[in-house]
Amino acid sequence: MTGAAEYPFTDTEPLRCPVEFIRRQDEEPVGRVRLASGEDAWLVTRYADIRGLLGDSRFRPWVPGTGSADGGGLLFTMSGPEHARLRRIAAKALTPRRIELLRPRLEAIAAESAAKLISQGPPADVVNEYAIPFALAALNELLGVPQAARDELRGWTDSIVAVFTAPNYEEMAEAAQKLGDYFAQLVEAKRNAPGDDLLTGLIEARDDSGDSLRPEEITQLAFAIMIAGYVPPANTLAQAVLRLAVEPALPRDPAGIPVLVEELLRQDQGSATDQGRVAAEDAEIGGVPIRAGEFVLAPLRAGNHDRRRFPEPDLVDLSRKPGHLTFGHGPHHCLGAALARAELQVGITALLAAAPRLRLAVPFDELAWRPMFLTLRGPVTVPITW
Repeated sequence: MTGAAEYPFTDTEPLRCPVEFIRRQDEEPVGRVRLASGEDAWLVTRYADIRGLLGDSRFRPWVPGTGSADGGGLLFTMSGPEHARLRRIAAKALTPRRIELLRPRLEAIAAESAAKLISQGPPADVVNEYAIPFALAALNELLGVPQAARDELRGWTDSIVAVFTAPNYEEMAEAAQKLGDYFAQLVEAKRNAPGDDLLTGLIEARDDSGDSLRPEEITQLAFAIMIAGYVPPANTLAQAVLRLAVEPALPRDPAGIPVLVEELLRQDQGSATDQGRVAAEDAEIGGVPIRAGEFVLAPLRAGNHDRRRFPEPDLVDLSRKPGHLTFGHGPHHCLGAALARAELQVGITALLAAAPRLRLAVPFDELAWRPMFLTLRGPVTVPITW
């Protein structure tokens, strides 16, 4: 494809939406790009078009770099009746009520983690000493992972996501096998000795027809939750704290944290990954014809900064109507959205309680950034003082 722009675009300001997204929203809302994998795709940048695409059954999930739409058994890459069945049953277990019951434990973990962070500084690193341990602790509590296994699980998960070290594909495959085997054993253990955790909830969940999940399906769900619930929430929490540290005018009143979190989620450049789709039949997006088999990429952060939906999108406005796309939309709306919200609310509240005047300990330009999943980026460290 001659003349197509290379994607992802260069981010000159890591906390801001790339200006090329904004230009395309005005001039080329559905246009062609070439990915680093060599694949060609349509890039959709307007809020209404992205939301419409994610709810359109004519498009199936596609993971950039794979060259196909093979679901691979993971919930977020599946489609059709089997995907609907798994979501329907899983949603019976992963409920907002379960997350609210978990909240007191999250608050205790966050308070302890914040106190430990403050005792180490200043300066203290929010990424490695607060956001990552807190996100992992939340997942372990949710899944009911025994304390003795948590360090080993972190090692396997770190190897799989290859965020903190250079990727070694042999080690990644080995770690994935070990993590999957462990969860299979844990699921069996929960069958024999139920607990007050999500794995037990998934084992006991039934839809209206009485259908339940098979052990291997629960294992796959646990694996997916561990991977998807690790780096993005930790990255989002770290970048939320970073934004608070560099923008002292942002409100810090505990009562307003839930609303602030929604705006920080909308603003976030580090967790709302691009959503890939492939056309199962000829279709149209924003007046542009899409042929069957063509790939489409929907960067959620672009939709979150479309001024047609969010006037003055770069501003944090606590009076905005809800509707950001950070957790997706339609059949693949994030099942873990309630947990992610709770983690952010609790994590920010606890850290501000411990250090209400926190600020960045180094000039912003000195921060180093690393690639995350696909097009995501995150700060290597966020050193704060108070």
